[in-house]
Amino acid sequence: MAGDFRLPRNDHLNNWQWHDTVFWTSGGHGLRFGFEGQRLQFNQNTTSQRGGIVTFPDLASFLRGQPSSADFAVPGKIDPIRGYRQSLFAWYVQDDFRWRPNFTLNVGLRYEFATTPTEVNGKIANLRNVMDRQLVIGDPWHSNPSLKNFAPRLGLAWDPFKNGKTSVRAGFGIFYDEILPKYYFFSGSLNPPFTTRTTLPRPPFPNIVQGFDFNAPIRAQLQTINYDLQSLYLLQFNASVQRSLPGNWDVTIGYAGSRGLHLFRIGDGNLAPEIVVNGIKFYQPQLGRRNPNFTTITQRITDAQSFYNALQIGAVKRFSYGLRAQVSYTFSRSIDDSSGINSQDYDNSVTYVLDWYDRKADRGLSSFWANHVFTANWSYDLPFGQTLKGVAGALLRGWQLNSITTVQSGHPFEVRLGTNRSGNLNTTSFSFHERPNVKPGYSNNPILGGPERYFDSNAFELQPANTRGNLGRNTLIGPGLVNVDLSLVKAFALGENRNLQFRAEAFNIPNHPNFAIPNSANRTFGSATAGRITSIVGIPRQLQLGLKLNW
Repeated sequence: MAGDFRLPRNDHLNNWQWHDTVFWTSGGHGLRFGFEGQRLQFNQNTTSQRGGIVTFPDLASFLRGQPSSADFAVPGKIDPIRGYRQSLFAWYVQDDFRWRPNFTLNVGLRYEFATTPTEVNGKIANLRNVMDRQLVIGDPWHSNPSLKNFAPRLGLAWDPFKNGKTSVRAGFGIFYDEILPKYYFFSGSLNPPFTTRTTLPRPPFPNIVQGFDFNAPIRAQLQTINYDLQSLYLLQFNASVQRSLPGNWDVTIGYAGSRGLHLFRIGDGNLAPEIVVNGIKFYQPQLGRRNPNFTTITQRITDAQSFYNALQIGAVKRFSYGLRAQVSYTFSRSIDDSSGINSQDYDNSVTYVLDWYDRKADRGLSSFWANHVFTANWSYDLPFGQTLKGVAGALLRGWQLNSITTVQSGHPFEVRLGTNRSGNLNTTSFSFHERPNVKPGYSNNPILGGPERYFDSNAFELQPANTRGNLGRNTLIGPGLVNVDLSLVKAFALGENRNLQFRAEAFNIPNHPNFAIPNSANRTFGSATAGRITSIVGIPRQLQLGLKLNW
């Protein structure tokens, strides 16, 4: 048994939407009223592990054909067809109140809620809490926390000198993220009695189901949602000052921040029991899993948090003397307990948490974060040939030079172990998440630089058996990015309504090598290739010429 563990997969989402907005102006008030509705039909045909996942502890075991475990969907116990139905409704009101000629206040309120998903044939099975002995079949799938989703918004704009050259702006708002199909499309179709998946320790090979009794009681794997979900929401706040400068430049400096509450995180809740000795958690795998009725219980819960703070500086040059330009720089910090719950969200760290019962054990730098981000773009109409006529004017007049530049810091990543050293039994292959200890005297970000040995693997060591390593999540910072694109453009008129555009373009013109972070195998402590970078981001220098006919 082999192949991608989530294929074949066939998902269809139909989303009907209706909305309208009414504007009403009276004196200094500019009122807006609006509503929105959505009807979602999510039809699914997918079964994780239909082809099976066979895990080997090391290369030698692989060569000998000695797997440590196998995960698979049990033949004859697979029902992948689901038809989920859900609705979303929202209303809002906002008043843009011009209190004084140089002061405008924006006040608004939005209310929205989504219904709890239903399945057209009642095929919903959920373990509402990790320690429950049995699954609950049928509606409701989970509680509906969205019925109290009131989201106020407040903003202001102030011209302190009343001359139109300075603007002070600030804003605050609450923004909800409703529990829609992106959060539950895996957890809905993978539970008994409709679909049964299980784990076999030390199975025979290559026929892993040899001797397996399909009629005996099966301890199933589960993909579930905590019943008592909370509404996901974000508190956003910002303040900025903008000033108009000579030369048609506008400069802005500001602060932007957010705090996410009740965000989703995902992990195996059916871990081994533990004891705490002198403040250190020791797992007891010899006692088996906390809930002996099942194997892994991959559950989604809404208790994660996020924190973002940023200094933002920007400058815009309005078009004059043939030049237009825009420059921006962001210096930020982003921390969270979980940066997403789907593997396609990012690949520099594991989406599954290390310890389901210790949320802050995974608090660290956000997987998508970059400390410094600088971007610039400009366009310049070349001045030569403006007064020429005839063929010379047609050839030399109207050339334009354009550029886009991006320079940013690298994204964080982490060093992992290749074994379940902690003994917490979080051993499902795609959710495997173990980190080593940092040796005394070493940094938790031991970057050496260079693709052959990007980080110093000697900075880490194995922790004592049945304990967690002290290396935090996403403490290492990957290579940065530098990219400069340049283009030269000229349009040749072909009558009144047609033109032929010539383009000469150079991508990554300095041919700067932008390295990716080490791949998953090369981030594993103890690997012979630990720290090696084997791929790049973007492309080497690329030149291209093109013609485009517009009519």
